[in-house]
Amino acid sequence: MAPAAPGKVQAIAIMQLVCGIQTILVAVGIAIGTLFLYLPWVFALVLGIMAIVRGSKLMGSGAYGAGNSKAIPIMFIINIINCDAIGLVVGIVCLVFQAEPEVADYLDGVSEMEMEMDV
Repeated sequence: MAPAAPGKVQAIAIMQLVCGIQTILVAVGIAIGTLFLYLPWVFALVLGIMAIVRGSKLMGSGAYGAGNSKAIPIMFIINIINCDAIGLVVGIVCLVFQAEPEVADYLDGVSEMEMEMDV
């Protein structure tokens, strides 16, 4: 049985879900606005889809042991090439939250009982 999720895991999940939806809308807007000539909109579209999938996974009970993947927050930061300032902030906040030991242990699937046994 998985321990209770830290509040910051829920915060990461919500931020990734909301920012994923916003990123898809930005990607579609850029694509239509530039008549599909500015190609980085594809990166934003793929990032939005990945963020929604990851955020949905973290919202449920499957977050314990889901892995402490830093790929999506880093992609949010890179998405500044599409003038996505909200994604930049979300990426930085997610990286800071994921670096905290209690969040990292929860996402890696390490419970407090296992940590006490290692000592």
